[in-house]
Amino acid sequence: MGCDITLYCEGYVRGKWINIDQWYRTDGTAEYMVTKSNGFDYIDLIEGKRDYELFYLLAGVKNNEKSGYRPISSPKGLPPDMDQLIGEQYENWYDVVFTEEENINFHHASYLTLKELKESGYGDVMPLKGWVNKEEFDKHEEWMKDGQKYQLFFVDDTQSKMRYEEMIFKEWNGYLNLNLTNMISKMEQLKQEKNLQDDEEIRIVFWFDN
Repeated sequence: MGCDITLYCEGYVRGKWINIDQWYRTDGTAEYMVTKSNGFDYIDLIEGKRDYELFYLLAGVKNNEKSGYRPISSPKGLPPDMDQLIGEQYENWYDVVFTEEENINFHHASYLTLKELKESGYGDVMPLKGWVNKEEFDKHEEWMKDGQKYQLFFVDDTQSKMRYEEMIFKEWNGYLNLNLTNMISKMEQLKQEKNLQDDEEIRIVFWFDN
């Protein structure tokens, strides 16, 4: 069964955490009341992908061939001061009655600030090593030399060579996960748009289901 992520971005505005990537707040209200009839142009921070490598880095979900890289944090649960509407979304999903065949399971709820994401170093170009396809590695080197971002698929060196006989071992500088890199960039943009002053004033709130 596949695994999906539900993820929102929050900003700490006027002493309160509010969603800043989807829902609209009316101007001039101290409480920043939410309305369900209007919304921002939705910013998909991870492009709606089932990126299991990203899931693993965010919360240890869907362990894979990158097990040599530790998750940024263990799941923390949902923040008690999160946006009211996000909390409603989570509770409403739990209220849905699924069939036995569907067997929906919500798990690994958590949140991470932009500061935590950036301090992990996983969004930057970093030293990497592992088993790679030679043709893909050559393409990676060409793209990076031309200033283009490229995520090279690899299996880290904690895995047995016997499972990857057609791959070669390499060391290089590259991106571990471009979805994470791009998410950090989009959060930086939202931070500027909302006049947030600190990387701890913007965060993602997320959970998984399968």
